[in-house]
Amino acid sequence: MAKRASWIGWLIGLIILLAGIRMSLPYAMQWYINRTLSQMDGYYGQVGDVDIMLWRGAYSLEDLYLVKRGGDIDTPLFAADNIDFSLLWSALFNGAVVGDITLTRPQVNFVDASNDSRDQTGGSQNWLDLASQLFPLKIDNLVIRQGQVRFHNPDATIDVALHDIAATATNLVNSKDLSKDLIATVSMQGKTAGQGTLLVDASLNPSTAKPTFDVDVQANDVALVNFKNVLDTYAPFDLEAGTLELALELASDNGTVTGYIKPVLHQVEVFSWKGDIERDNDGFWGGLTEALSAFVAEIFENQSQDQIATRIPIEGQIDSPSPEILPALGQVISNAFIQALKGDVEQSINLNDATEKKVQKKN
Repeated sequence: MAKRASWIGWLIGLIILLAGIRMSLPYAMQWYINRTLSQMDGYYGQVGDVDIMLWRGAYSLEDLYLVKRGGDIDTPLFAADNIDFSLLWSALFNGAVVGDITLTRPQVNFVDASNDSRDQTGGSQNWLDLASQLFPLKIDNLVIRQGQVRFHNPDATIDVALHDIAATATNLVNSKDLSKDLIATVSMQGKTAGQGTLLVDASLNPSTAKPTFDVDVQANDVALVNFKNVLDTYAPFDLEAGTLELALELASDNGTVTGYIKPVLHQVEVFSWKGDIERDNDGFWGGLTEALSAFVAEIFENQSQDQIATRIPIEGQIDSPSPEILPALGQVISNAFIQALKGDVEQSINLNDATEKKVQKKN
């Protein structure tokens, strides 16, 4: 009887100990994560809450943010309402530790400012090393829900964003023991400021020394007036009205790239007396420059489709790709006077094309 009571006492003590460990795990993990985020170079961060779901091998972080250290910036470089990490049991049964990540309402905020204290690009931090410390597993699936990427220039009052981003990336592993092939796939869609959509489909091989990928990008009905401050700052002219349709295909085999970018401007208005003279107060010479730009644009506009378009071939190395200017000018003329270009992805570029370019370069 005494032995039985002793055994029951040990069992109750073990249960209490395990319950105590279970209850303390979220707080211990929160302390570890906040400690890790506080030791970053140039940035610091914090997580609001940590939940652990042992039954499915998962934990989630709530209200995570990263802010530039010592900077005069109101918005964080990165923030997310929730980040959910979970084990992939099918891989675990095969002896591999692989996980899935789901990010809910993540946002990335880039700031381009002349003052370093107000500039925010995230370029000074090894983010892959930080990710491995917070989630030391190989990632198979990454899901983004309601994401946002924002670009801000406080000097020129530029504030544009890609919002409502939904993205899925699969097979993000770098070992043939975990996957039959090492080709990862990425599919993303989002909305541009005011109006317009952006679609991205890509495949990539993370095992090569230099980037190997095949990416298609399609933008539709992007309102140019919403990017007026961007064009005023970074372009020699501004656009008073119009929409952008854009297609891009780019493939790279270990750093050797080939492809094209095809911008199509619809119903473009470069100059207006009310916009440039009365509202923007461009003055005589500024207004004359805008009027001449409008005249040139009118010459090279396809009148039946009311569009200006070109197709710019791209070739070279990933760190210094070379756009081909003469073919691009030829396409402008062809669009204006022969046949209007379509702004859709042609499906004419794939990884084999980049491989051929690499072989030609060697020969």
